[in-house]
Amino acid sequence: MKEAEKVAYDALYLNDVCKVHRYLFTLLNRNKEYDTFSLIDSYMQHSEIRSRMDVGNWSALNKSGKQLYNSTPLKYAKGSNIQDDYDDAILEWVADIYVRMQWKYNIPSTFLSQKIPAKDIYKAYYPLHETSYDNACAKLYNKYIKLGDLNE
Repeated sequence: MKEAEKVAYDALYLNDVCKVHRYLFTLLNRNKEYDTFSLIDSYMQHSEIRSRMDVGNWSALNKSGKQLYNSTPLKYAKGSNIQDDYDDAILEWVADIYVRMQWKYNIPSTFLSQKIPAKDIYKAYYPLHETSYDNACAKLYNKYIKLGDLNE
């Protein structure tokens, strides 16, 4: 199977989906009532809109950052530690990694977020941010996701 046949949806959507997720993750970081990483994981694992994006639903792929924010189920998120303040630029990189990995490998966001929680991707920024997104995605994929795991 060719690489292009594996992707989750048309490449025309990819940059816009990355942009909206960058905005979403910075919005989630501003919510001081809940832990940022817990909110990101909750969105990735439980948002109906994110699930529809995974399968290329054009309506879902065209949602705004605020629509995605409002679709984040808070009941799965943990309370905040007010002392935590995360760098928005790194969270934007995390957003790009999640979107690009889901798209490139056509992995459901729920599975991806369970295998690589947001906090782990955030921690991987310093060794990986100097490489290309494709290389960073490949390294994270090879480290955290085994080919057999996709069939779970």
